[in-house]
Amino acid sequence: MIFFLERARKDKRAKQIIDFFGCFYLSLWTWFFSYFPSYVIRRFVLKRIYGVKMGKNVYVHMGVKFLKPWAVTIGDNVNIQLGSFIDGRGGLVIGNNVDITLGVKILSQQHDLQDSVYTTVSRPVHIGNNCVIGSFALLMPGVTIGEGAVVGAGSVVSRSIPEWSIAVGNPCLIKKVRNSEINYKIGYARYFH
Repeated sequence: MIFFLERARKDKRAKQIIDFFGCFYLSLWTWFFSYFPSYVIRRFVLKRIYGVKMGKNVYVHMGVKFLKPWAVTIGDNVNIQLGSFIDGRGGLVIGNNVDITLGVKILSQQHDLQDSVYTTVSRPVHIGNNCVIGSFALLMPGVTIGEGAVVGAGSVVSRSIPEWSIAVGNPCLIKKVRNSEINYKIGYARYFH
């Protein structure tokens, strides 16, 4: 294997073969495993085949897409609901007791629009413990969602959100402070989700 990888650095054809199998490897999750109707199997595949570092009671619902899943770390008691898109290319850390609701998009890589060669820029995203990310929200590369923060549905987060705040809109703005005395654990295991 090492010989083949060394050769790929010099040989264009070998690099194409590696790229092909890498894309095939990721498409297996996107088009097959992500739709398998079992949390247990999806969790096993993400941990053992794709290298996602995840804690206990993590529920990845059907249809959740990943880019570079091996660069994603997920804490305990996390729910990632239907249709979400999780980009690990720049690094992503999701804390404990986090609810990522329907259709959320988390990006950790983008292009520099001012660069003449359209350079790719990677910046990690961090989501603190006890956060809620509302349906169809978009988190841009490099943001940090502080502990206990809530991002409203449909919000576009291009700047970090402080701890225990509720933020909504496009651009996402802080609207109020959230009660920090929470007493719940996230867990939405439903049949065939």
